[in-house]
Amino acid sequence: MRPTFLRFVTGSPRLPIGGFASLEPHLTVVLKKPLNPGDSPDLFCPSVMTCQNYIKMPEYSSYDVLKNKFDYAIQNGVGHFSLS
Repeated sequence: MRPTFLRFVTGSPRLPIGGFASLEPHLTVVLKKPLNPGDSPDLFCPSVMTCQNYIKMPEYSSYDVLKNKFDYAIQNGVGHFSLS
């Protein structure tokens, strides 16, 4: 699962020598807000910008929702490219 996570987040299956601390640019996690304020964040998957090591995460209602959405995004998002 780790290589899949790394490929999803960074576009690479391995970390550089020195691990996460050596990523350039550094790994950044930011809040992803729904476009419509009334939409539940639980409806959306996290997204990434691999060239910037940037993870956009909705504010999920629970850890279980976060885990399920992140697992789904990793399994279905690796190897796909889209503008977000």
